[in-house]
Amino acid sequence: MVLFKVQNQKTTEYQPVKAKGARETKNVFIKKVRKESLVRQQVEVDNFQVTFGVEGPIIFGMNKIRMVSAEVKNGRWGKHYILFSPDLKTLITSRQTFLRLDSGCLSGVVFGDKTCDCLQQLRKAQEIISKNGGIIIHIPEHDGRGWGEFKMSNQRIMDECCLDTISSALAFYKDESIIDQRDFREAALVLKALGFPGGYKFNLGTKNSKKERALIEADFMVSSGPVEPRGLNGKQRMNLKAKYDYWQVNQKGTK
Repeated sequence: MVLFKVQNQKTTEYQPVKAKGARETKNVFIKKVRKESLVRQQVEVDNFQVTFGVEGPIIFGMNKIRMVSAEVKNGRWGKHYILFSPDLKTLITSRQTFLRLDSGCLSGVVFGDKTCDCLQQLRKAQEIISKNGGIIIHIPEHDGRGWGEFKMSNQRIMDECCLDTISSALAFYKDESIIDQRDFREAALVLKALGFPGGYKFNLGTKNSKKERALIEADFMVSSGPVEPRGLNGKQRMNLKAKYDYWQVNQKGTK
């Protein structure tokens, strides 16, 4: 049984949903939300098609963060979840904002693995955008630096051999050039589809040069620095330092 019939609507850039009007009754607003939820906005960017999902709020602390999904047609990395605050118009008009390109991490973010720093970095980024404004693009398919479930083999080596995350990855994959499968070109396309123009400056929360290059190649301006999470335990600090140290020496990137 089909409950909802979704329709596609082509736009030049993503059009955010509007808040409930002061004179709008509850029933009228609910009807509007139901109608808006059946529309998938499609934006053509650099000969790629970006399709947006249903937008809604996340209550984080005392503030609201907006969230909407986006997916590049025939892309490799599936859905990207965009969190933004306070609103896109304000961010775009400012010509500069904080941005975090955040990789999915099932073991750490969802299941609370205590050797992983990913959840703490995500929460820190959420604090930044809720207080000061900005964007997070969360990419679930980037889990395990793009390797997905293979990361659990790395976890076994880390656990049983008392190695850090980089040493275990090197031991498992046997090839430095394939440790990180991720790329961030689709995230750059999503930013363009949201309406961020060429020359816009992102204060990128990372030490990952791959993320920087993807944005620069998309005609954005970038300044970068790491997101410094609080409350890390000893293993989390060890793994975060190992990632920073390794990627700085090899001019690659990290979560």
